[in-house]
Amino acid sequence: MSGGVKSFDMGRGRKRYTPDQQADSAKKAGPPVMQRSRAQIATSYAPGVLMTWEGGRGICKSVPIKRPFAERLPRNVSDSIFEGVREFAESWKERAKEGCPDAPDEFILDDAFYDLATKEVRVNQTDFELNQPNVVGYVPYPLLFQCGECGSVREYKSVSELATKKLPARCKDHESRWTQVDVVYAHWYGTIEPLSPYNYTFDDRTGTTRQIMHCTCGWQHFTLKNKAPVFSEWKYVCEGCGTPRDLKKAERHVLQKLKTDSSQPGGRIFEWIEIDMLPVSYRASSAFYPQRASFIELRETKVVEMMRPTHKDDLLRRLAEIHSIPYQEPTDQEIEAILGKADRADDWDEYTALRRMFQKRPEGAPDRKDLGNAMRKLREGWFDEGLLARGRLESHAIAIAVDIRKDWARKFDPIRLTIEHAAFVEEHIQEGQTGPRKTAVDVVNPDVTLFEKAGVAGELKRYQSDIQDLFGSTGISQMYLLRSLPICEYSFGYTRVSPTPVYQRESNNRKVAMPVRLVAFDTMRDGGRPIYVTQQKNEALYIKLDEQRVLIWLQRNSVEGLPSNGKDLARAYLESYEDFGQFLDRYKNKERQGMSRELAPFLYMLLHSFSHQLIHSLADASGLDRDGIGEYIFPADLAFTIYRKGMTPDLANISAMWRNHALDFLRRSINSRMLRCGSGSLCDSRGGACPACIMVSEVSCSASNLLLSRSVLKGGPSPEWEAPGSADIVGYFDMELDK
Repeated sequence: MSGGVKSFDMGRGRKRYTPDQQADSAKKAGPPVMQRSRAQIATSYAPGVLMTWEGGRGICKSVPIKRPFAERLPRNVSDSIFEGVREFAESWKERAKEGCPDAPDEFILDDAFYDLATKEVRVNQTDFELNQPNVVGYVPYPLLFQCGECGSVREYKSVSELATKKLPARCKDHESRWTQVDVVYAHWYGTIEPLSPYNYTFDDRTGTTRQIMHCTCGWQHFTLKNKAPVFSEWKYVCEGCGTPRDLKKAERHVLQKLKTDSSQPGGRIFEWIEIDMLPVSYRASSAFYPQRASFIELRETKVVEMMRPTHKDDLLRRLAEIHSIPYQEPTDQEIEAILGKADRADDWDEYTALRRMFQKRPEGAPDRKDLGNAMRKLREGWFDEGLLARGRLESHAIAIAVDIRKDWARKFDPIRLTIEHAAFVEEHIQEGQTGPRKTAVDVVNPDVTLFEKAGVAGELKRYQSDIQDLFGSTGISQMYLLRSLPICEYSFGYTRVSPTPVYQRESNNRKVAMPVRLVAFDTMRDGGRPIYVTQQKNEALYIKLDEQRVLIWLQRNSVEGLPSNGKDLARAYLESYEDFGQFLDRYKNKERQGMSRELAPFLYMLLHSFSHQLIHSLADASGLDRDGIGEYIFPADLAFTIYRKGMTPDLANISAMWRNHALDFLRRSINSRMLRCGSGSLCDSRGGACPACIMVSEVSCSASNLLLSRSVLKGGPSPEWEAPGSADIVGYFDMELDK
């Protein structure tokens, strides 16, 4: 921008807005919009981010545009999204309170996630709108301009004010050359403000904050001295009296709250570092961290329903069925006798009549669901009245886990994941192998699309022998290629300064914990906060490890909590699991050492590390970007899936990779060169992992690159969260385990 802002360049091939056009645009129904890929709008261009156009001319802030789905998303999908958002908000609050016990709740959660009246996390579906990330709006921001000749700054409150008042064509005694100041103030409360010299102050008389729009001499205009390479040396200088001032601006909401609270009897004394905002470049990642999650879509609505507290018995019975755990419940004869003694024989007659009608109705019959609900309501009534004792799972530890799992991090909850895995196998593997177009193919028994000589007996036998030999070396028992795996990803808000609930601000050679506020995207003009939902169906690989090999590996590494009978590993995992937490804090702080080798984290670390190893191998063999490959882990079932995340049309990259490089893909995962750390001895000598070996982008990783170690695959030093001097790890690929 120059010469009084003759135009606002929005990039090559886009409209240029003159001041008069800007004023007209401000009066219209909404801001201009732009199109990007759905994944970009849900993350990189999500509402609240600061961005620039090609050529670097014009900084803007993205704003939400309403784009509802033409048809309502299936109930199980929408319920999974809102349950995920609620669980994320609850975990965020808990983690922030651990790090900052005195922090007010409104400093931790936006009001879209929290009810100040009840002091509880609340996510009402009516407050949000499931939105398609097709377009996003944009408005110029920040409206703070600096003359390139003399450094004088001018700030505007809105685009319409800029269009009306205009930047002067001349600045002082020279022709102006105005550009946007590309540094902003950011605060962990979730706000950004222009890097203006106008600070906020608290008025004790009115109990409110106000902005000081002038120097102590009364002059309103300032010059920004920003030639120094670090922000701490930047200064504002009053053009009237020449007084310099540091870059300092209070976050007004935080200032208002802390000042008000401190004035009350017994109020907490606060530090100004809690209030002062940080100067950051608009390009810095710390200016905007989108918060998002994903899950595999399942057609079976019972998976979501079963997770609710009211369906505890259904959940216990399903766990018993999946993992062959004995489950005792009253027989029909016992129920009939008990009801007869209580003069409720008519209830039993009604129940059996409903059951006969239910059994005669075919799947999908209009009244079948109503009959099932009537039976369940009648039976639950007997339990609620105390007439009958509920069924009992043989595993008391799992029964307790079902009661306390509401406090567990959802994405690591093994009970939810094992229920999802059962539905996943049924819907995407078993059903996927039937029908005219197979969407699931066992790689050991391929069709011609995976192995062109599948119809030639001799070639097929040789192929199967090679694959099974490699399965033996890698400890894999099953692998399926899935051609159309439905993945749902959603973003629902953002944070600033830090992507985690606690930010450690450095001040005077000390670190002070600050609560980071989780903020929902801005309300759209037609109401509702957007949740951006992207759905995709891409190719994937499903891998299940050999249970006996895993057991031997765990025994060789002296892992605690193994099943005494040499089987039932899934049951042992569910019985021994302790909440990892949303952010795996126990395995993040390397100073907190001394943890023993417990079953749940050690087994998860194996699956997670194996998943990353195959992600790298898949990227090398297929040409896919490793950060464009996602993962989903089912720890109790010793299984995981890796899938292509791209929103562009699926070009069958994984199928083509397997068809052309299947053996190379598997060999690469156990290749000695692929098992070494790319940065020398960093991970080889210390355990763990780094960006030069099996780490991937945190956006792609299901566990933020934690509980990850190359040692569990190739053998080597124990991870740093274990006790000092712990024995080296025997690798899962160790040839001794083949025997």
